[in-house]
Amino acid sequence: MKHAIFVSALLLVSFARADSSLTYEGPLDDGPSFSAYLVSYPSSGLKLHAMIATPQSAMPENGFPVVIANHGYVPDPAKYGITSGGKDSRPGDYYRSVPELYTSRGFLVVIPDYRGHNSSEGYDLIKTRNREAVAAYADDVIALLQRLDAIEKADLSNVFMWSHSMGGAVSMRAQLATSLIKGASYWATTSVDDLTPRFGELEVPIMIQFSIGDRSTESSNSQTLANALQAIGHAVTFHEYEGADHFFEGDMRELAADRDVSFFRELMDSP
Repeated sequence: MKHAIFVSALLLVSFARADSSLTYEGPLDDGPSFSAYLVSYPSSGLKLHAMIATPQSAMPENGFPVVIANHGYVPDPAKYGITSGGKDSRPGDYYRSVPELYTSRGFLVVIPDYRGHNSSEGYDLIKTRNREAVAAYADDVIALLQRLDAIEKADLSNVFMWSHSMGGAVSMRAQLATSLIKGASYWATTSVDDLTPRFGELEVPIMIQFSIGDRSTESSNSQTLANALQAIGHAVTFHEYEGADHFFEGDMRELAADRDVSFFRELMDSP
């Protein structure tokens, strides 16, 4: 199924219509519930990469529903996906649980590098903490969304978005640029206040989850986003957790993933 992707004149990123090709680059480390491989694709003249994690469970008739996972800030982008042992094993130690959380629950997971991360080109073009870099990362995600029909076993009628920390600002920009996403979950998001005037353009429900004592990314960012969405009557579900862990811990992370999956399945065309 083909889906239209559109861009508002006010969007902070721009891109050219692309073909739907993805290039297979080779296998990645598998997990307990998934097989993984690396693909490449062009974005803004750069060669970028993304991890595809496919569930090892039986595939539904229309393919697996999809989660696009937008990771957070990486202090040294060139080391994204590199383990503590120096091995290139996307998505690396910190985000290792992400593909497992969702493939074990029946979702195919796509994790873009972003430009300048790991072997994706563009390292010299980014300053990882500024708004222009985040907008560029969103550009890269949008370019990848244009090519989802090249992913085997993906159900393009049921595509969702997950993000953590800085990835929330990436997700919001990407979500505002496409009609493909059916729902989005924001974990411990950074501020997206600069996009508040455009929240009225959002068309699908949003879930927000965060730890009350999080100091890596202020928990007030999540509350402010929820308040802004509620103020305009947008569908938003809100969950807060005790503790200060930026990425939740143990049972809380599993609970957050369970809540995401229940939320996504409620929005699916064919549960």
